[in-house]
Amino acid sequence: MDVCEILIVEDDEGTRQSWVRDIRDFNRTPGAAFRFQATFSINKRQAMEALSRTRFDCAVIDLRLPDGDVETGAAHPLGNDVLQKLLLEIGIPTVVYSGYEGEASEIIRLSNIRVHTKRGGEGAKILVSFEAQAGLMAAMEATRSRIANATALLFNQSIWHRWETRWSKEENKEMISDVIARQTVSHIADAMGQMPANHHPDEFYVVPALYVGRIDTGDLLDLDGQIHVVLTPRCNMANKPPSHLMLAVCSAMPEWSQWKDHFLTGGAKQKIKAEKDLRSHATQGHGIATHFLPPLDEAGPWLVDFQEVRTVKSEDIPALLPKRFATIAPHFVPNLVQRYTSYLGRIGQPNINTDILSQLCQR
Repeated sequence: MDVCEILIVEDDEGTRQSWVRDIRDFNRTPGAAFRFQATFSINKRQAMEALSRTRFDCAVIDLRLPDGDVETGAAHPLGNDVLQKLLLEIGIPTVVYSGYEGEASEIIRLSNIRVHTKRGGEGAKILVSFEAQAGLMAAMEATRSRIANATALLFNQSIWHRWETRWSKEENKEMISDVIARQTVSHIADAMGQMPANHHPDEFYVVPALYVGRIDTGDLLDLDGQIHVVLTPRCNMANKPPSHLMLAVCSAMPEWSQWKDHFLTGGAKQKIKAEKDLRSHATQGHGIATHFLPPLDEAGPWLVDFQEVRTVKSEDIPALLPKRFATIAPHFVPNLVQRYTSYLGRIGQPNINTDILSQLCQR
């Protein structure tokens, strides 16, 4: 990205001029990742309007702001309202820059938004911190562009036509709005999920789990130091709360350390074997009784052991929520459930004498 669009919400004229100088100095820095293009808002209303009509890459928000043109509300932390919109609806790197940093709301303090105290030199440091996130901002811009393109394609090829021929006649427009939303999300997930031949291991997980108030299929739980994964199908939990929740033990993999040693210090044959074993697990080509879960940060990898399954009573499920640290991403969950049901559905047969088979083969 060549230009970083930054929103600065600040009601004090002197502080705004300080930002102008800091941005001017940054933009003159040789080798900078980008140059800043600033938009200033002096109150909450202007900030909300700017966010509704302009795409920004990052934002700096003061806490004590007037509500509108009249100096009402300047003694109150109305910047929290702007921050909440940025946090819950927009999602861009944001910092608080205030002389009353203790007035940041709880939801802001618990988020990744950093709080800076107004003092000399701090503005320049904030700009440098945004420069360090240039890759993140570029990635998010590219992601939003791809989502917009996929949405436009669906709209022009499907949604618009179906609205004119059918949906516009439906009285329950709220229901149709939900239909369009689900269709759009499903289309985007399918369009973007099929792009690479190989996914990055980090795509296997969502951290932290998105569903705050409920347990879902694929949730990973740390129960007294032993990792478990939820196997109960989502449809079972959606249609009727289950009397029990089914969990499988996720066992640590000593093979991982062996593969690492072979890759780092082993001979050619050991490296080939390690790569073959690793590829077999990554594609779930190993034994039917287990399911491979790749590393998550410094933890893992694990093998889900379908032979080690336990149940938890429904009344004990709320106590599991604080023990959840991640969930398997939606496009990887179906394979986990399918492999478990395949394991349960195996029938097997009596062993055939291989010595006799060998004799027959040699005739």
